[in-house]
Amino acid sequence: MQWIKIPLVVVALLLLVVLFRNRQRVELRAGTRLAAIGLVALAVASIIYPDLTQDAAQFLGVTRGTDLLLYILVVVFVFTTLGLYFRLRETDQRLLRLARALAIDVAVREGEPGSPRPSGPAQDGDELVVGEPPAGESGEREGVGPLEDQP
Repeated sequence: MQWIKIPLVVVALLLLVVLFRNRQRVELRAGTRLAAIGLVALAVASIIYPDLTQDAAQFLGVTRGTDLLLYILVVVFVFTTLGLYFRLRETDQRLLRLARALAIDVAVREGEPGSPRPSGPAQDGDELVVGEPPAGESGEREGVGPLEDQP
C-alpha cells in the first residue's frame, strides 16, 4: 500500500464530516446528502483501488481513467455553475421586490398629511426604518416585522 492513500482517504472522510456537521444549512437536502455520500464513497474507492477508474473508463469507451475523471469534473462544474446562476438570479429578484416595497412604503409615508417632508436627498448618515413613524412623533422606536414576499 502506498502511504499517500491514507491522508487522501482521511481528507475525503473529513470533508464528509464537515459537510454534515453544519446543521444550520437548510439547503442541504436529502438528495444532496445522498449524492455527497456517493461521491465520497466513489472517491475513497478510487483512491484505494486506482484501477477502478481505468476499468470504468474502458467500459465506457474512454481511453484512460484520468480522462474519465476530467469529463466527470467538467459535467459537475457545468451543473454547479448553472445552479449558482439560477440561485443568484432568484436572489436578485427577491432584492428587487424588497427595494420596490421599500420605495412604495417611503412614497406613501411622504404623501401622508402631517408627515414631515424631506428637506433634500438622503445623506450617508440618514437612517431609514420601514414600517415606523418618523423619529420624534412616537417617542420610542420598535422593531420591524418580517417582510412578506410579494408576487
